[in-house]
Amino acid sequence: MGKIGELLSDEESVKQLSELAQMIMSGDSQEGGGSASPPPDLSGLTKLSGLMGAFSQSDPNADLLLALKPHLGEERQKKVDKAVKLLRLLAVWSAARESGLLDDIL
Repeated sequence: MGKIGELLSDEESVKQLSELAQMIMSGDSQEGGGSASPPPDLSGLTKLSGLMGAFSQSDPNADLLLALKPHLGEERQKKVDKAVKLLRLLAVWSAARESGLLDDIL
């Protein structure tokens, strides 16, 4: 995932991927005799890579909860797991909102 994120964060790599996809698509249309379809939109992939980065990013609050987890009872450990998942979900939500992926929805 990290390699994909690095690849998609570099504008030159995204341009090369787009050109490659265009070549593949034009090769398919020449062989099959069909009409050429537009190249895939790779900007969405770039935005998704940012979301993956937000999900895997370290959060000090989550780190604190995870450090305390071994010292808690079983029920509270389950609550810590849920809280950490919610913190990660909140980070992904914020990154999605900032990247513009949610503009059509909200």
